[in-house]
Amino acid sequence: MFETISKKRAEKILKEYDSWIHALSAKYHIPAAFIQAILYMEMTRINLVDYAADFAVWTGVFPKKDSSTGYAQIFGFVGLDAVNFAADRGLTSYAALHIPSDHRLNRHDPKDVRLMWKYLHHDRKTNLEVAVLNMLSAAEEMTGRIDFDSYSEDELKHIFTRYNANTDKITKYGEDAYQNYQRFLNQ
Repeated sequence: MFETISKKRAEKILKEYDSWIHALSAKYHIPAAFIQAILYMEMTRINLVDYAADFAVWTGVFPKKDSSTGYAQIFGFVGLDAVNFAADRGLTSYAALHIPSDHRLNRHDPKDVRLMWKYLHHDRKTNLEVAVLNMLSAAEEMTGRIDFDSYSEDELKHIFTRYNANTDKITKYGEDAYQNYQRFLNQ
């Protein structure tokens, strides 16, 4: 539906952020190809509706309070949950992510969700880092562990699926993301 980032443009963006993706890969022990696959999937699905939703959230004119935003297409509440997940496990902190908060962010507090959404919307590197934290959260939720060296093909597909949808059944997204993962592994 009127995708705004072509496959070619998505590849170019991934190259542009290659050093950041590899830094996140090393920092969080997640394969760069896994990160690239999800980013590619999300970017090539951004459409005009996504921009309209972001505009509605940004302006506050409409009742919409959250939307998926940035290259990784993360909702504010999802980003907030991912950051809390990572902070609870000692993987990072609000300070390390430069999130200006003196309290634990709450997904049920509209001010906290807005703070996170604005952060994800305006800072592309943070958007990508929080996406990686969400990938880790999805991995633990789907497999009970965070160990990308040990996942089976089906476990990887489940993690890909979970990044995009709240289901434990492998979807077409999970299958397609896995194919992209294989492609990025072989580059």
